Amino acid sequence: MQKLKLISNNYNPNDDCATSIQVERLLSNYKKHHESVDNNDDALIKKVKDSFPIITNKNGEVRILGLLQALNSVEQITNFKTDKKLKLSDLENIDFKLVPPSTHHEMYFNVANDSNYSTIYNAKNTFLDYYDLAKHANYLLKNGKNVNLLDDLNDLQSTDNLSSRDFTYRFIQSNGSNYLRAIVSKGRYKFYDNPIALYIAISVLSQYIKENNRDFICQKLTVTDSKLYAYFLEKEPLTIRNGITIQTGLILSNSELGDGAASFNAYYVIRNSENKKFVGLNSPIASINHGNNPIRIEKSFEQLNKFEKQRIDVIAAVEKVKFTKKLTRDDLSKVATLISRHMPMRQTEAKHVKDRWLTFVEAETALKNTFSLMDLFDKLNSFLENEDPDIQLIMESRISRLLKHFVEK
Repeated sequence: MQKLKLISNNYNPNDDCATSIQVERLLSNYKKHHESVDNNDDALIKKVKDSFPIITNKNGEVRILGLLQALNSVEQITNFKTDKKLKLSDLENIDFKLVPPSTHHEMYFNVANDSNYSTIYNAKNTFLDYYDLAKHANYLLKNGKNVNLLDDLNDLQSTDNLSSRDFTYRFIQSNGSNYLRAIVSKGRYKFYDNPIALYIAISVLSQYIKENNRDFICQKLTVTDSKLYAYFLEKEPLTIRNGITIQTGLILSNSELGDGAASFNAYYVIRNSENKKFVGLNSPIASINHGNNPIRIEKSFEQLNKFEKQRIDVIAAVEKVKFTKKLTRDDLSKVATLISRHMPMRQTEAKHVKDRWLTFVEAETALKNTFSLMDLFDKLNSFLENEDPDIQLIMESRISRLLKHFVEK
């Protein structure tokens, strides 16, 4: 299913910094649009503010250009979100209906004295997985055996030791309808939703900026009703040689749809004098674990010095790559092999990007066209620009692996 809401913001040279007060609006807006299970948001928000101060310059601004516009984008997500602790026995009138024109089914149900709900995203399968029914259920639904599945669920609901276990059900409202968007472990998932994760990231980055006296821009931010991707890039590029520049930065990616963690990855953008470019993504250097308290998360960000080390290592490696060297047919064959061997797609949605690039490489090889490594990576970058952010992150991490094979010893 398509996302209920998606907002994107790209950096413009005329964009502004944000004040600490504007950043702190993330926390107040979170409270405004969210109702938690135990209503202890005030205490948790206080812990976050105490653990993660916002560092500003003498004008009271965070030294990240474009941050104000990015924050304005986040504020456009106004769907009201509710978390409820529910047992299987709390669900009534469960049914599964086909969603035309697809062959996909969603689950429909209601809770006593409450609204009617339907599932979106992967919530249906998550629900069924908790009872080891997902594969079996999808087989029954595919073959029109809905009644058999409902009989199984009715049997589970009447079995006390199976129906009494509770989970946190994450609901969201959109255009007058109510949806179940996720189910997470009771007590484990804290409240690190998109606004909170972004606030923590800005705090950590503001501290890094102060310590290293290096300004940043918010290059890009994409936020949906349940996911967030924020790209923070150092403002000034570093010239390597022959018109090749590199900028390093940090990517925050967060999902409200599971028990996992928001990740903080180092990334880099390499350009040449013709404005051809590509993006590479390194391994995570810190995380916001949804099961941890703010103090423990604060300790995990003490490892942010890894970013400076990764930055130095990436720059050193890039200096040893000849981006202008014309690739031979053997080089192109090597690239195709490396893509196939070192890029197993963990998400089937990303496979078409890999296949599209392989087709391009194979066609150019057959035509005996000559082009450089920069040309090749720029082409892949053009394939990724309009892709889902999750797919972009997968492929950008694979680009980093590929690049290592062209570092001259």
